[in-house]
Amino acid sequence: MQANDVRLIRVFTTNKPGASQDPTPNALGGTRMGEFYLVIAAESGDGLGEAEAPYTLIISAASTSGGMTTFARRRDVETITAGKFGWTDLGAHAGYAKLDTLMVPVERFPVGDAYRFTVTLLAAGGIVSTLRSNEFVIV
Repeated sequence: MQANDVRLIRVFTTNKPGASQDPTPNALGGTRMGEFYLVIAAESGDGLGEAEAPYTLIISAASTSGGMTTFARRRDVETITAGKFGWTDLGAHAGYAKLDTLMVPVERFPVGDAYRFTVTLLAAGGIVSTLRSNEFVIV
């Protein structure tokens, strides 16, 4: 990664923080949960992290099976800053890493349809990075 690059590297749903990707994220051990989690991972070069560069993170969701969701699009203005917004300085000019886990209320996604999140990172200098999450179903 170049010093002035930033990009999303992984976006997925899970049933609890720190868990692996799950296509039925509101179920945990056979129990239906009222929330699930969206994990966003990104990386940045040293130059942007040292400059505490601003960026905008846009998170949206849509049904991939023709259903509807009431998940409101999020637009978060953040900076690449160690210790904030999920960013960690990797040290020794290795860049910065972001790992952020967002809680999502289940009631925004009706049962029985398939959905997917789209996350877009917009940074200075025209850097754009977009990833889609795994498809998931609310049970």
